[in-house]
Amino acid sequence: MNNSKEKFIEFLIARNILKFGNFTLKSGKKSPFFINLGDINSGYLLDFIGKAMAQLIKESGLKPDILFGPPYKGITLISATSIALYNEYKNDVAICYNRKEIKSHGEGGLFVGKIPSAGDSIVMIDDVVSTGGAKLEAIELLKNELNVKVDAIVVSVDRRTKNQFNELQGQTVYSIITLLDIAQYLQSRDLEKSKQIYDFYEA
Repeated sequence: MNNSKEKFIEFLIARNILKFGNFTLKSGKKSPFFINLGDINSGYLLDFIGKAMAQLIKESGLKPDILFGPPYKGITLISATSIALYNEYKNDVAICYNRKEIKSHGEGGLFVGKIPSAGDSIVMIDDVVSTGGAKLEAIELLKNELNVKVDAIVVSVDRRTKNQFNELQGQTVYSIITLLDIAQYLQSRDLEKSKQIYDFYEA
């Protein structure tokens, strides 16, 4: 595991963003851990996560024209990442997100920010990926409403398990860390929680 991954895991643990216990996920599945990027709620934390996302985009060779963030956590993350891409790499990337409901007054519409068009390279950014269902909904929304496609998905944590049904067939997903990264980090420090993560991954 490289230093960037270790640093990110240590950040999640130190800030209690990665929590251990007994949790029920959106799917109804029980989990021994939970990752809440809703706790990214200050300037320092936004700066850290934005730089980590920007570094992943840079190292993955992605060259987005627009960062798209599904509401709600994705909106915060595209903002932090866009700022980091400019500050760290002088890469000025536009952002866009969708509303939950169409706005009928003012500027109106379903989308806010730079509206994607054909030919734009779009990278979707969100907090985590589990089954990929929520990401697929956003991809379909962009396709149906704007006739554009998403080139890649970038998340902080890929928490898909070994035999998890993947709804994102054909989509490229990049993550700062995975479940196995977390398990290996914990195991390297002789922490008992590593077995819980391994068991969850294998189940």
